[in-house]
Amino acid sequence: MKLRLLYQCAIVTSLAITSALTFAQEVKRPNFVWIISEDNSSHYLKHFSENGINTPNISALAESGLTFDNAYSNSPVCSVARTTLATGVYAPSIGTQFHRADAKLPQTDNIKLFQSYLSQNGYYTTNNAKTDYNVVADEQQGWHQSSKQASWRDRNNANQPFFHVETHHDSHEGRLHFKNEQYQQEVKPETLADINVPDYLPDTQLSRFTYQKYLQKMVSIDGKVGTTVEKLRNDGLLEDTFIFYFGDHGGVLPRSKGYLFDAGLRVPLVVHVPKNFKHLVNAEAATRVQGTVEFVDFAPTLLTLAGIELPTHIDGKAFLGENVSLDEVNSRDESIAYADRFDEKYDLVRSIKKGNFRYVRNYQSYLPNGLQNNYRNRMLAYQEWRKLHKQGKLNAVQSQFFNPKPVEQLFDTSKDPHEVNNLAADPKYKQLLTNLRERLHTRLLDLPDLGIYPESYLIRYGMPNIQEFAQKNKAHINKLFAIADLSLLPFEQAKPKLKKALQSSDPMQRYWAVTTAINFGKKANTLLSSIKTLANDPEVTVRIRVAEYFGVIGHGEPQQILTDIVNSTLYPTVAAEAFNAIVFLHDFSEGKYPADVKNLKPKIKGRGIN
Repeated sequence: MKLRLLYQCAIVTSLAITSALTFAQEVKRPNFVWIISEDNSSHYLKHFSENGINTPNISALAESGLTFDNAYSNSPVCSVARTTLATGVYAPSIGTQFHRADAKLPQTDNIKLFQSYLSQNGYYTTNNAKTDYNVVADEQQGWHQSSKQASWRDRNNANQPFFHVETHHDSHEGRLHFKNEQYQQEVKPETLADINVPDYLPDTQLSRFTYQKYLQKMVSIDGKVGTTVEKLRNDGLLEDTFIFYFGDHGGVLPRSKGYLFDAGLRVPLVVHVPKNFKHLVNAEAATRVQGTVEFVDFAPTLLTLAGIELPTHIDGKAFLGENVSLDEVNSRDESIAYADRFDEKYDLVRSIKKGNFRYVRNYQSYLPNGLQNNYRNRMLAYQEWRKLHKQGKLNAVQSQFFNPKPVEQLFDTSKDPHEVNNLAADPKYKQLLTNLRERLHTRLLDLPDLGIYPESYLIRYGMPNIQEFAQKNKAHINKLFAIADLSLLPFEQAKPKLKKALQSSDPMQRYWAVTTAINFGKKANTLLSSIKTLANDPEVTVRIRVAEYFGVIGHGEPQQILTDIVNSTLYPTVAAEAFNAIVFLHDFSEGKYPADVKNLKPKIKGRGIN
């Protein structure tokens, strides 16, 4: 009797499993296509901005779906933005905030590139063809195909759902690296009258031509979008496929890509909602969504639409899905952004955008935004801007780029879309400023934000278990941010705590004490005797900061300290950090501290992890 009962139970169980498997096979799931254009903010499309150009194919997608008027990258540069997209995790919490650092994904939380979860759950995944994840990972991770030939058409089973990504370079900043001869041949002054350049740029013929040329690049991108949509239509897949068109971050005129302003972060985002999966989206066609979405939200959105349980480590929040309310999405009004090293240019900037107000925290405020970046300065418009600055031909707004930054900035983007009128010192905005400062501070500590450590220090002491390092050092990170925030106080009030931190046995406390002193500029020359003792500090990053402090207050031979570091270090990132200081002093010390290139003889070359 017992055997018969067990046998019957086994049959019932087997039938249930078979039924479940059959149901799973029969349930149709949506396809996903991401069409990504490089380096363009929403400002270049008339669908988003009156100064943009018509993009009929992108606008047609919006008619059958949604326009997101407040979509933001979390970083204004490609590899860091792509890390955030690919993981659904804020980059500074896993040590991937440095541009093309080739960091390793933390293993403690089993973080994967999110297409892996789609692949593991039956999706055919293809990438055509840019990876640039900013992490050391098998470039095929999660992809069935990743190449210039990758296509959903290569899947063996026509009923298999797919995720396809294609990235288009027509809008990349490199397309504006034209030579003067080309400019002279192509420019037609009579066509430039209606071009409106941002007021932080010099309004010159070259600036207008550069803007005009870039608008034509967006026409090319629109054509690529139309081609992909037509392929899906011809394959009978259009109404089974969510199509996301978006930019990989902002750009690309000067002071956009690489900087934490709307021009560097606000991206065009349009989503085609397929008729066969309308039930997954709680909004009518042609709706313009006003809620804030950010790149960290994209991975959980696709996983939610695919019916896949979200991994616990994901930071973002889905903005589409059967149980995602449009009213709730529209209530979202906050995004954060981060800027660290982009190519050879180091800085540490964090930002929070809440509603129409952007708060920017410049942790190295003594560094101008206009610090040299070799790739960026291939653009003639950048070269002209610098030349006019040196000639004294810029107004106060146009000169901001080449001056030290305020420690804090606050902009009302509804009245000041180009973010040039800093409201941080206006008493009317004191309460708002304090609120945004505290909100950003809390967010950074919650991550926790590893950007408080120099890149070379993280490599030497935080790798390879970067997330374990972050969790162990939460209290330490909090303490370092507290020292950095002494920059927010009047100098005489900050001075006693700075002196104490300068004498700390902790090298990172000494590092941030010197950094904060530099932010105060010549007000901090009364700390000279305390900081001079650190000129031979055992921690090399402290010595780099001491040299910058000497340069800012006008003491000693800071370039010699930096030259000695470059010529002796075996760490590429240490050399890069020292070179950043050398260039800063060379370009912004009014000729007092020129770099002597003949004496620079580094033992190592290249970038990345030693």
